[in-house]
Amino acid sequence: MDALEQSVRVFAENPSENAVKLEPGMSFDSLNEAYDVYNLYSWEHGFGIRYGKSSLNVERTKCMQEIVCGCSGKPEKDHTRSCRV
Repeated sequence: MDALEQSVRVFAENPSENAVKLEPGMSFDSLNEAYDVYNLYSWEHGFGIRYGKSSLNVERTKCMQEIVCGCSGKPEKDHTRSCRV
């Protein structure tokens, strides 16, 4: 059972709590699964996410991908409700 499915099952049993509980050291089977879990978590807590920096290994295969807050690295704008312009 993957992390997203486990989170949904726990929420179905106890809907008064958040569906996703993130813990240090969590592992995921794929980048898509990690993105889905963090996206659900961010939705519950009122912010968005996006892909950040990534790294390639010597074989030119992606070996690291950051998932960051949607406003991460964006300059603050006066009189706006969002970091997007």
